[in-house]
Amino acid sequence: MTTTRRGLLAGSAAVVVGAVQVRLTGFAPDAPTWMGTLNLAALNLAHCLGAIGGAVALDAGWGTLSTVWAGFVLTTAGLLLYVTTIARVRPAPVPVRA
Repeated sequence: MTTTRRGLLAGSAAVVVGAVQVRLTGFAPDAPTWMGTLNLAALNLAHCLGAIGGAVALDAGWGTLSTVWAGFVLTTAGLLLYVTTIARVRPAPVPVRA
């Protein structure tokens, strides 16, 4: 991977994380710091699970391409978790002023 590609990847990751932080602040206006802490903890957990998934695939002897499939499986599981969570979340009712 060239230095330019690495720089673009790191830069885009930094932009995405910042945008997610700002978006989530709207869901926790009373505790933005706590929301940011939980978001970064979730990102760290995802990094750990991805590394473990890749290590398990390599240790099983499936070859280096198996790490891509391990990432695909973990990403799909994360998306399914996201979809089921969003389906359960109901917005709080807005009080009507008289």
